[in-house]
This record gives sequence, C-alpha cells and structure tokens, in this order.
Amino acid sequence: MNKDDFKNISLNGRVAYGISCFENTLLSLNYNVNDWKIVLEFLWEFTSIEFLDEWSSIVVEIIPDHLLEFKTYEEHDFEYLDRNNFKYLYNLYQGIDEKIDSIMTSIYNIGTSHAYSVIVEYGQKSLDELGLLINFMTEHKLQLPDIEPFLKYSIEENKGWGNKFDGKALSKIL
Repeated sequence: MNKDDFKNISLNGRVAYGISCFENTLLSLNYNVNDWKIVLEFLWEFTSIEFLDEWSSIVVEIIPDHLLEFKTYEEHDFEYLDRNNFKYLYNLYQGIDEKIDSIMTSIYNIGTSHAYSVIVEYGQKSLDELGLLINFMTEHKLQLPDIEPFLKYSIEENKGWGNKFDGKALSKIL
C-alpha cells in the first residue's frame, strides 16, 4: 500500500485512516486501550468538525512531545486542555513508546496539511503526509489498516475535505 492508493479519498477519510493506524499501534504495543480513549475521542472529532481551528488547537496541546514540555499545568497557557486532562495525559505519557508521539504528530500534520487553503486535484500535501505515516508504519512493522472502509469517503465531496461523518464508527477501540 502507498499514498497513491488514497488519491480518491477525502481529507476526512485520510485523517480517519491515520487514526486507525494509531489504534493499530496501541493494540500492537499492548497498551491498555481504555487508558487511551480520551486521546482517541479528541482525534476522532476531526471527521465531524465544523471548523479546523478548534481540533488542531486541542490536538497540538495533547501531542506527547508538546505536552511533556511542561511538568505542571500552570507552566503553559493551555487554551483547550483543562487541568484534570493535563494531569491524566501527563501521567499516561510517561515512558510511552516514541512511535506514539510520531503517529499522533502525523495525524495532526495530515489534518492540518490543507489548513486555510483549497484542496487542489488529489490534495498532494495530505497525500505526502499520509505517505510518511504509511512508510513509518511499514518500517516499524506495524499493521496497516485495510483501506476498504475508507474508499467511500470521496475527494469529490465538499471541495476535497469530504462530507462529515462519525469517525468513531470506524474505531476498533471506542
């Protein structure tokens, strides 16, 4: 599988595929998936959002590498993350595999790749970002999700972004 297989899949579908990669990684690393539901809830919101700003702002705050820069909630002016969720995630992220941070960052990069722009043709920026994620998964011998459930999310819909849908329906964990 490679990025070109996703040419006809909307940005919503591409982000959903990235989140499915994240779920496969959590499962393959034998993490307690119940502990990660809060993160998945935030990530899956992408497929049903009205505006990208709120999603991108919360996700950038919960990416492990960013969140772990601060030892206390007060050290950073979090806009979306509350104190309890900060503490929970700070503890959850202690000693996690670096693959988790890399994949969450990839999901963020795919989701924001066309921010404030029109998706032209096949949306090359998000295809390239998704290609990096697929290569990362392959190099680390992590199972790629089946593309079949994502094919119905057409790049022809909603100017390449695709129609909104409940991405949680695709989740193996939620």
